[in-house]
Amino acid sequence: MATNISLCTVPVFFATSEGQTRKIAERFAAVLRDEGVASTTYDVAELEDEVIDWTLVRGVIVGASLHAGKHQSAAHAFVSTHASRLNRVPSLFFSVSLAAASTNPGEPRKAQEIANAFPAVHGWRPQAVISLAGRLAYSQYNFLIRFVMKRIARKEGAPTDTSRDYEFTNWVRVEQLAKDFAQPFKQSAAA
Repeated sequence: MATNISLCTVPVFFATSEGQTRKIAERFAAVLRDEGVASTTYDVAELEDEVIDWTLVRGVIVGASLHAGKHQSAAHAFVSTHASRLNRVPSLFFSVSLAAASTNPGEPRKAQEIANAFPAVHGWRPQAVISLAGRLAYSQYNFLIRFVMKRIARKEGAPTDTSRDYEFTNWVRVEQLAKDFAQPFKQSAAA
């Protein structure tokens, strides 16, 4: 049975596979709250049957992780369903991938191109599309994926010790993006 969800001033929606995009979404929301802007995170996979009240929304951030050149189907479904709402307010899309952390210049460029294409295919026009480095989550992978990821990591010069995970997210950049995004909402609240 569907329930009604009333959103805050700047909701941060996300789709995640191993949890890094959730972690980044939570940091965006925490910084927005620190800046005096009401913000909460929402996993789009949990919203499929929900009725969403957009009345209080003044801005939106959406994030999804990139795997084998594709974002999660739940992210596609959410943005496709809500593109007209997303276009009514300032918005930002962030895409999380290991390719964004690559030392091979072609890899981050390709990750940004895929990120840029995601909103456009749904008719969404965010003010910014950001590609962020994620995490090499060996502990989250099954045997086959761990084997494949270790081979890719070796080829890229990334860590290959599968007994631990490696985080590549630039948290300073995430926090600055959140502070920049908060500015118009802080100014309108002060007026």
